Amino acid sequence: MTTISSAVYRAAKQHGTIAGDAYFEKHDDDYYICSIADGLGSGEMAQQSAAVMPIIIEQYGDESVERLMQRCNAALKGKRGAAIAIAKVHYATQQIEYSSIGNVQMYMVNENDKLIYPIPQAGFLSGRRQVVKTDRISYQAVSRFFMHSDGITIRRPGELLKNNSSADAIIQAVIPTVDFKDDATMIAVELT
Repeated sequence: MTTISSAVYRAAKQHGTIAGDAYFEKHDDDYYICSIADGLGSGEMAQQSAAVMPIIIEQYGDESVERLMQRCNAALKGKRGAAIAIAKVHYATQQIEYSSIGNVQMYMVNENDKLIYPIPQAGFLSGRRQVVKTDRISYQAVSRFFMHSDGITIRRPGELLKNNSSADAIIQAVIPTVDFKDDATMIAVELT
């Protein structure tokens, strides 16, 4: 049985009170799912776009990541739009189902310290027709992954994940580098 430990950090641009990023986490008996949405721009309109994602995943979390991305895209019609990444850890198959459209990044290291970096699709979700690409990444006994919005810059993701052995340690290592020029959201996850 896979055990999940996670840590999350979110901060608004220039220490403001309205963040244009949103995140979501859910622990289920069969899976763990997490997501980051980065609403285009900043302020209330960005927040309204980002807020679509948690509602969709809370309601439809049992569906595939591809279907969740399609639902988010449809719900963003008429809004500013958002970059969204979703990672779903399937315990039975020991696979992570992952999709990202826009500027939300993910890095992963497995028990052999191999860095895995799925390339996000260009663009953003806004209700326009969008082809969704989904990656399936196998994980072993001990793996860590890290997702973040573009308000966070990671210079050496492999070192970050290899040198910090817990989800909380990863977040704590990155917090001092946040410059608050943009909304910043990150999720670190340890699978054991």
